Amino acid sequence: MLSLESSYFRWREKVRFNPFVSRTLYFGQSLIHSNFGSFRRRVSCARNHLGKPQGVALCCRIRDEARYLEEWIEYYLAAGIEHFFFYEKLSQDNHRDVLDPYIRRGIVTLFDDWQHVPLSPAADQDCILRTVGRFEWVGFIDADEFVVIRDNRSIGEFLSQYRSQVGVAFHWYMFGSNGHTNRPGGPVIAEYTRRAAEPNLHVKCFIRPEYAANWRNPHSWYYRGMRHAVTESGRTVGGSISVPASAESAWINHYHHKSVQDYFEKAARKSIQDATTMRYETRSDERHLGSQRDDNDVFDDCAVRYYAERCRILSVMPILLLQEPHAS
Repeated sequence: MLSLESSYFRWREKVRFNPFVSRTLYFGQSLIHSNFGSFRRRVSCARNHLGKPQGVALCCRIRDEARYLEEWIEYYLAAGIEHFFFYEKLSQDNHRDVLDPYIRRGIVTLFDDWQHVPLSPAADQDCILRTVGRFEWVGFIDADEFVVIRDNRSIGEFLSQYRSQVGVAFHWYMFGSNGHTNRPGGPVIAEYTRRAAEPNLHVKCFIRPEYAANWRNPHSWYYRGMRHAVTESGRTVGGSISVPASAESAWINHYHHKSVQDYFEKAARKSIQDATTMRYETRSDERHLGSQRDDNDVFDDCAVRYYAERCRILSVMPILLLQEPHAS
């Protein structure tokens, strides 16, 4: 049974990377989900009470991410994010202690021990309903993903040029272990500065919540009126991937691997983020070796430079960079 499931997902991945097939599937599914369904009706009801939405929020699902949350929040505060929604389940760490100062400041909303397993789609849909009429954009970003804007604008300033769109999709750059066997002590953005040579085809989206019709997966949504997200270059996105990958003006640094220690610690914990990752082995010896081979090719400290420049623009101390990165 396991081998059949593995074969199914391998076949599924190959099909998804065919741009014609993936867009056709998305279009067919969108016919239904963009026009029917209980969640679409709930968003429509929320739209009847719209205020004037402003700013950008992030939605993040977490399990045992406490050691990385302060850096992630501080980075995105420098990038112009106004509020963070965290959906947590089964953590064994001190995430509450890390998040409490931000909760008291009113910039973090934490849903401890989220009632649903898997976390999504319920968490993502809940976040849409909480952001309609409050925020202009909401991004669905994980704790190992860091958005970079090439010209150092804030994320909100960058997204302002896409107000005629329902969503903007950012491609990944996959970062590798940087040669770290054990977990280093410095910030992620400073410790991991080697990546794959080319951007990944997968995307993550910032969307205008009032146009959400239904959750599709962690990478994509269906939108009212059968509309589509676009890439930073304006190309239509039909699903979780976009071909060719575009990373000219903005992208996401995805620190999926981190150290070998990090990688296999996470592999030992069963994913609860969504049904697909609960069924599919997303971390394995084979994928580890593939990342070691492919994701350490190019030196790139763009996240460090972006964060430092954003702090300079805001006239705040770049606290993440006061700790020197450790040698591996």
